[in-house]
Amino acid sequence: MPTPLVRLALHRASGTAHYGVVLPDGAVTACATVSPDWMAIAERTAHTDCRACSRALLALTTPAHPGLSLIALPATGTGKSPVGHQMIPGHLLGHCGKPLDHERTPSARACRACAHFATVLQRLKERAHGLLLPAHSPCHGEPGLLGAPLDRGNLVTGHRSNALTGKGFCETPLSGPNPGALNVCAPCQRHGREADAARRDHTLLRMREHADALRSQVSTAFDGRASVLRAGDAYTVSGCSDAHYVVATTDLGGSHIDTLVYLPAEDRIADLRLHRDRLLAIQRPASFRPVASRR
Repeated sequence: MPTPLVRLALHRASGTAHYGVVLPDGAVTACATVSPDWMAIAERTAHTDCRACSRALLALTTPAHPGLSLIALPATGTGKSPVGHQMIPGHLLGHCGKPLDHERTPSARACRACAHFATVLQRLKERAHGLLLPAHSPCHGEPGLLGAPLDRGNLVTGHRSNALTGKGFCETPLSGPNPGALNVCAPCQRHGREADAARRDHTLLRMREHADALRSQVSTAFDGRASVLRAGDAYTVSGCSDAHYVVATTDLGGSHIDTLVYLPAEDRIADLRLHRDRLLAIQRPASFRPVASRR
């Protein structure tokens, strides 16, 4: 019977959180960190996530990108005889954590770190007799989903994400979703209402026209990582059949980028966050006049 994949830590309230399984003979993490003191913790806590375990979660839960098999690709910026890295499904990211270049010839030389990562993950699956994975997060999120502050110090109060700044509407840097928040930040609520009105009255109308025009325009189609998105692009992503039309993007240099998108299937403007190495099928128009930034 499959074993649930859970978050593990050495301390209940702080420290580094890992992903793994709890077995009769002890807990095992996806990064093979050994300790007799692992304890299961909740999904949203003040812990810092282990980077290797976070990559393992991506590898286990992300659907593969259509038309691109999981081949060994060279890392970006490498020489003529590069080492090949195993792709995390749906990402231009190796199992070892290096960003990959999908426009170069696949390499026959294997990255040892990627091979070790894959071996550890396979052993985890075998010891657990299969993994029961967390529920897949919806691509678009729920309207009104609140975010957690970067330091995760106060998880009681949630903040509304503003893709035009990459922060909350109150300018608080955010780390990710906070579905367990009990309260809404008052400045976020106030500025968010103002932004909703501007988007409804101006941005939504403009993007409906752009989406209709792009379907008949001459455009360039290519596969690329999320960090190359720009205003006017349309994209699809593995695991979601809907088209996303980019209003604006914000890249603060972290592991994720923030995008303001129009979703024709839901006829709304949404603030989304994408891993910067997420692999997308992108459609780029010959010209597009960006929508003026509005809070």
